Formats: sequence, C-alpha cells, structure tokens
Amino acid sequence: MSVSNVAYEQSCKAVKQIILGTAAGVLLSPLLAHAQTVQPRMVHIVEWDLPAEADASPGAMVVDTRGEDNNRLWFVTRIGAPQRAFRLDPSRSLMKGSAQWTSWELSDSMTPPAFVTGGLKKIKASHDRRFVFVRTSASLVRIDTQNCSGSTPTCERTRWADRDTMDNSLVSDLAVDDWNNVFTTNVLTPSDPTAGYVQMLTPGPAPASGTGTATVTRWNVGGGVGVCPTAATPCISGIAAHPNNRYLVYYSEPGIDGCMPAPGINCGNNIAELNISTTGTNIKRWPLDAVGASEPRQLNIDKWGIVWVVTGSGHLVNLDPVRNRMASHAIPLGDANDPFGVAPDDDVVGYTSTGLNKVGMLIPKRGTVPVTPVLARVEPMPFTVDVFKEQALVDSGAVPPDGKVVQGFITTNPDGDVFVEAQIDTMNDSSSPLGITANRGKGQGTFFYAVGTNTSMTTNSQNQVVAVDRVGFVRLPKPQKVKHPRDDDDAEDGWDHNSHPNGWHDSATDDDDDDGLENAYDSPSARENVQVVDNAPAIGPMQSADFPVTTSATSLALIGVVTADDLLAQIGVEIYNAAGLLVGTSAPSIAGVAAATVALPAPGTYKVRIRNYGATTVTHTPKLIVREPPLP
Repeated sequence: MSVSNVAYEQSCKAVKQIILGTAAGVLLSPLLAHAQTVQPRMVHIVEWDLPAEADASPGAMVVDTRGEDNNRLWFVTRIGAPQRAFRLDPSRSLMKGSAQWTSWELSDSMTPPAFVTGGLKKIKASHDRRFVFVRTSASLVRIDTQNCSGSTPTCERTRWADRDTMDNSLVSDLAVDDWNNVFTTNVLTPSDPTAGYVQMLTPGPAPASGTGTATVTRWNVGGGVGVCPTAATPCISGIAAHPNNRYLVYYSEPGIDGCMPAPGINCGNNIAELNISTTGTNIKRWPLDAVGASEPRQLNIDKWGIVWVVTGSGHLVNLDPVRNRMASHAIPLGDANDPFGVAPDDDVVGYTSTGLNKVGMLIPKRGTVPVTPVLARVEPMPFTVDVFKEQALVDSGAVPPDGKVVQGFITTNPDGDVFVEAQIDTMNDSSSPLGITANRGKGQGTFFYAVGTNTSMTTNSQNQVVAVDRVGFVRLPKPQKVKHPRDDDDAEDGWDHNSHPNGWHDSATDDDDDDGLENAYDSPSARENVQVVDNAPAIGPMQSADFPVTTSATSLALIGVVTADDLLAQIGVEIYNAAGLLVGTSAPSIAGVAAATVALPAPGTYKVRIRNYGATTVTHTPKLIVREPPLP
C-alpha cells in the first residue's frame, strides 16, 4: 500500500527534526543525531463505525491496567445531544464477526447539554463493571448498568451537579478507586488557574425522592489543575488513583502562564501526589522542569506504581514516586503531536497524537534522574452539591469490523527509546485520535483508540443515514522482545492467512505470532499465562532459589524457564509439587537457558527451583508459564 502524501511529508519532517535535535526540544550532537533511525513499517488496524444519533466525536477511554476488560472497550462521545457512554464487545477474533455495542444516554435527549464529556472510568469494589462514571464540564454522571427496566429500556442514572463552571474547555479526567471514591479536578474561575482544586466524592445510592444533596471534599491545590493551557484540540486534565494504595491520588498541575513563585503560590508544571489520609504533609510535587518537559496532561499508573503522563511539550514522562526518579521521552515531532491519551501496558506505553493523527507506543529505555519532591500541606474542605436521580435511555446493536493497513514508523532515539507509530489517516478518513486503552486480552502493543474526526456515514436501525462514531484497534509491531510477554495466538486478528491485505501480518524471529513468547513455549492451540520474576536474587555457587506458581484444574502444562545473564552459566530447573516431590527437571543448560515441563499438572501450588551448578554467582530471570485451554 502506498503512503499518503500527508504521511510521507510528516515522516520526512520527523527525520529532519530528529537529525537537528528539535523533535526532542534539545540540540543533539552530530554523533548522537546520526545514531537515530526511522524505519517505515506497515501496520494493521481494525475500525468500527457505530451510528451517531446526535452525538459525535468519541473521546476518552478507560485504561484497564489490571486486565479485567480483556477484549472490551468503554468510551464516551464528546459533543452533540445526547452524549452517550458506550460499551463495545468485538468478536474475540476481531475480523471473524460483528462487534456488539450498548450505549447509555448521559443527559435528557430532549435538552441539548451545554457541556462536553471528559474522563471515563468504571469500577466497583468487586470489579464487576456495574457502574459507569463519566466526567462532564457540568456534572459527574453514574450509570447503573444492572438497574434497568421498561419495554423501552432505561437504566438508573445519577447526576451530581458538582461543577462551579460549565466552561467546555475545562474538562477533567476521572479516577475511581477500589472503594468507589471518585476523584476529579476543576478550577473555580477559568481566568484564575491558581484556584484549581482536587475533589473527592464518595457516591451513595440515588436519592429516593429524585433530588437530594451530597458532600464532596475539596483540596485547593492550584498549579493550573483542571486546565490544559496550550491544547489546540480537546484535552483532559489528568488524575489517577494508585492501584495498590487506597490513600494516594496522582494528578497533573500543568502550570500557570506568567506565574511568579511566592509563598502560598503554586505555579505548577508538576506531577503531584495527594495523600487523603494524613493529617500532616499531604502533597508532594515533582517538577517536570527537571527533565525538560512541560504541561502535564492525562496521566495513568501502571501495575508497578509508575506514573505516566503525556505533556503539551510532546513528551511522555514517567515518575517513580517511591524512589523519586523521573524521565522524559520525546515523541517524534515534539509538541506538534498535541498528545491526548496515555495507556501504560506492562513493558510498553500507548499514546495518541491528536495533532499528527498517530496512535503510538513507547518502548522506554532512557534512564531516570533523581527529582526531589516539593512538600506542602493543603487542608480538605467540605462542599455540598445537588444530586439528581434520572433514567438513561439504552440502545444497542451490532457493527461489522473494517480491516485496513496504514503506514507505520519505528523511530529509535540515541538514548535507546523506541517509538512505534501508526499513521491512521493513511488512505483513511480517520483523524484526531483521542482516548486510548490497552487490549489486555491480546498481546502487548495492541490498543483500542477513539477517532475524534471522520467523514463517513452509515445507516441506523431506523434506516436513517447518519454520521458515525468510530473507534479502532491497532496492532503495533514490536521491534524487540518484551520482558513480560502476554500470549496472543491470533496475530492476524481473525483474517484468514491467505486472504488478508499485504502488510497485515507481522512476526518476529522465533516468535511467529509476535507476542513476545518464544515458539518453543507457545502453543497455537492453548493460552499461556506467563509470570516473569523481576529482580530475582542472584544465586551463589551450588545454591538455589525457589519460586511458587499455581495451577488450576484445567491446566495443560507447567513450564519453568530460566535465562542467565552469562551464556556459559551452568543452571538447571526443578519442579516440585505441593507434597515436595520432584515432578520435573531440565536437561543441562544451553547458552544460559534451561527449562523443565510438567504435563497435565494436578491443581495446586508448585515450587520451581532454579539451581546454580557452577562455581560463580549467577544473575538470572525466571519465567513461569502455565498453559491453559484457549478462551471460549
């Protein structure tokens, strides 16, 4: 497939700016400039066109770092009336069948709302996805997807009128923790970004009488929170709850133009942490100036507790708040990207480039630097808001997939960072990608994304010709092995091997389905659950280390693999059952790798023992694999 003129011109511009060093915002030395490479690759995408009634422009999406949504996505439409929240369930093998969708109206369809939607998150303590929460510029909306009735179906909708301003340019993301606390940001006065605050709502049941009041808690943090000052396109001010600590919330302070630091004045350009439990210092701020980035926007947290944020300066920034270390990663073409969304997924980080019509991912290699946080105390303040019980109209249907091949680029920076990007407007009318979330039901490098703009039309259930709300899926090639592979035996996403377009299939050496798991351990007719032990302790001469792994009643095999840093290391693997009996052992290691397998293991907890038979200490990485039947 040929490259569109737009994509070609952008790729040439990227190479030119990279060589000059301007894409990263710094001047690279000639030696470093020559070390950068840009490699064109074809990338396949799958898109779905849902009938737009009066709403349009799919925006925010859920980032599911736990993997509980698998091959499912949730998104909201941003403009028009009524705006809607959507759940889309594609066919497990995407090109094999239609996707099923359900939508819920976020406002009275008879009254066009004077607001736009922002963040979308959904969670309950049981993670059953019953409640869907949506942030708008006027209110916080909750849909109870399991409390529905009527011949014309409606579901209970609760609306908290919690915003002091309805400025459509001030749209926050939304975070919900495991205890159903809902966190958002806002600014009291659009012209005064020092008046920004973080808000927590603990939502109760909808008021029986239809109306009522609720108390929220606010922390007046300033720093431009709730605002994206330089965004040329829709932007979300970021906030996220820590996945393992119920008291920690992270949010973006994008900065205040012309602000002069002074006692009591927070000028921003920070990633900030709020501890909602402490009575002492409860704010930590890490300045992005330390890594040459500015204007943090949407942020999310990976399963290791690392905070990732996209910035108006065109960087992806990661923060380790425990070690106080940070790094910035310059997206090719810098601030021209006008990035919107960020989606961490184990070893890679997805993002959307709204300004340049790209969906990409970063394979981070650049090292971190120490950054000392600035500490502060902000008092919590109670505030009363009105609550309304309403009914949301429900609609549903099915849409076929549309498989396409677009131009992609793999850019390797001198610092080792690798960017893999898909130009979704290549011979395609999709542009302005907004929300993004990893597809945890497939391998790393697969993402769902929202298409902000398209020119297509479709026919709805009333046989009316309407515009479309478009969302897509992208499978980005991995130019190097990922450390924590996720099994994916459907690399062609349902297209028959002999009928897919040129450039659709991607594979890697010794990894036919390009999921990061070597062919030797990857059965195409089963599902491998892989656990990689990070930072395993070094093993001294003639010593061993044990690692537990659990099998189920349906497990087909248990495989223990160890890879040593030293190719000459003499290592081995033994597997013991719950009774302590040896049930599997490896052959002598070859090139620093050894593996043992137990076929059809009984359910229970096993012990994988790594032995060092040599005379020197061995640094190693264990990989524990449980093979299960394929998902239905």
